[in-house]
Amino acid sequence: MAAAADRWGCPPSGGSRAKPSGDSLASVSETTPGRPGRRSARELKLPSERDWERSAVLQPRPGPRYPELISDGGGLPFPPSALVQTPEPLDPDDPAVGALWAQLTAWATPKRASRAPWKRSAPPPPPPAPASLDGWRQLARTDDEVLFARGFPPRLVTVAVRQDARRRTWACLGTSAARPLRATRDGIRASSWRLDPTHVAQPGDTVLRMLVREQTFASGQRADGRVLEPDIYVDDVDLVLTVFVSPLPGFQNGSRHPDTPVRIALPHPLGPRRLVDGALVQFSAPGAPSSPPSGPE
Repeated sequence: MAAAADRWGCPPSGGSRAKPSGDSLASVSETTPGRPGRRSARELKLPSERDWERSAVLQPRPGPRYPELISDGGGLPFPPSALVQTPEPLDPDDPAVGALWAQLTAWATPKRASRAPWKRSAPPPPPPAPASLDGWRQLARTDDEVLFARGFPPRLVTVAVRQDARRRTWACLGTSAARPLRATRDGIRASSWRLDPTHVAQPGDTVLRMLVREQTFASGQRADGRVLEPDIYVDDVDLVLTVFVSPLPGFQNGSRHPDTPVRIALPHPLGPRRLVDGALVQFSAPGAPSSPPSGPE
């Protein structure tokens, strides 16, 4: 299950609606850095040597080269193969599909015309395309939640629906458009990292100094004590590290939080390998092999 901070509620009937289409999507961003001129001194300040000495030393655990589950933060995590396999047609008699249809119908319902005097002479806007299940697929499903999607990254639209346990009815839980896909482990989306800019990694290093940028809201707090053991994949060319941060419970605001210093103990010296951040997942066009995620050299 995605963290609450990643949810995007379904637009209420008659309100402002984002209309997904193959050509135009509403852009929804993750926690985005503010303008440089508005950053606080704490956010710009790099950790001191004392901070590094106190930072956690994490032992990574073996992981796959490419993630087994990914998520855009709008609903259930799903396997990457769900985006490229030929989907089965959705069953209109499925109650979960009925909830998806209701949401698509709401998107296709024209807004109420404005009565402003200066707009009365303006030509009416073209009617939206009628609701259709064409192109929609099921990405993931549990007993009480389903994630549907249309399109392909970076033009991916997802709709999550959930069953009310008491009423036994299905309704839209959240929608998401054009959000980055991240590796997911135990319901937690991966956080990005970068090497300590004051320390150049050497082939003989067995410990890496990394700054982790938590991708969920944390009310301006660092993730000290919440960075979990990362996944590591090593071959002759790449060393892929995927870092996860346990989210804070309860409501958290979007105040910009500083990076968290952590040290990663490698099982072997780094050698000539390229360091890769495995958090973000990049997809090639349908039918082409997936591109490896990019990361710091």
